[in-house]
Amino acid sequence: MRTDLVPYADIAAYLKKEDTVLIPVGATEQYGPHLATGTELRLCELMAIEVGEITGFAVTPIVPFNYSNMFLDYPGTLTVEMATVEAYISQMAHGLASQGFKHFFFINIHAGSLGPLESIARSLRAKWGTVGGLIDVFSIMRDKGNVTYATDQAPTGHAGEMVTSVALHKCPEYVFMDRVKAPPKPLRPFVDGVKTVSSGKVSFDGSSFAVFSDISDYTPLGQQGDASAANAAQGETIWNNSRDYIAAAATKFSKMVLKP
Repeated sequence: MRTDLVPYADIAAYLKKEDTVLIPVGATEQYGPHLATGTELRLCELMAIEVGEITGFAVTPIVPFNYSNMFLDYPGTLTVEMATVEAYISQMAHGLASQGFKHFFFINIHAGSLGPLESIARSLRAKWGTVGGLIDVFSIMRDKGNVTYATDQAPTGHAGEMVTSVALHKCPEYVFMDRVKAPPKPLRPFVDGVKTVSSGKVSFDGSSFAVFSDISDYTPLGQQGDASAANAAQGETIWNNSRDYIAAAATKFSKMVLKP
């Protein structure tokens, strides 16, 4: 049930039998030279809507902005500070808790909101006795997509083969395949012996540590993976497997009871 598409009486009736709400948390940011800046936003929204349709759970409108400072070199990226993410979503969620929602499941698609969402979930529990949880859309796509990628350079990375395939399946109007370019190979290292993984992580000697870089520091095109082999059929498989998993996880989450 989309909470923005029904009258409040329908939501009141829902709360008499169910207390779970799905809150999609998206981002509007650069996605390489071939994907629209709204790609993450659209995919997150569609995932939450479809999971809501499968489970019957209430779904709020998507949170459209996130902490995306690592992409500010690219026009069209919209970013707010982490404190703003936390304050905005927290105020909304506390309002929902006051109405009777008890299980808050955040459908998240961007790493910048992980810390704020945990803080929100804990504050909701402290005040209202709620249960808070989060599932990361791209992590599930990586774990449950069940496809073999044709490219070997960060196929599941930012703007790579995985997300481009999914976008070709769900929102092809957001994809400009004639603009696909190959990123540097390998991604630019910051020092010999250290491999760049992401804007915030490098690997070294069997483990890793954090370096809070911008994506333009190591891949000027704004992408980590090669999207040249992306295709809609592969995207459909990734999407369906991931959606079904998230729906099953949401159902399990809705029954969870934490200690008093």
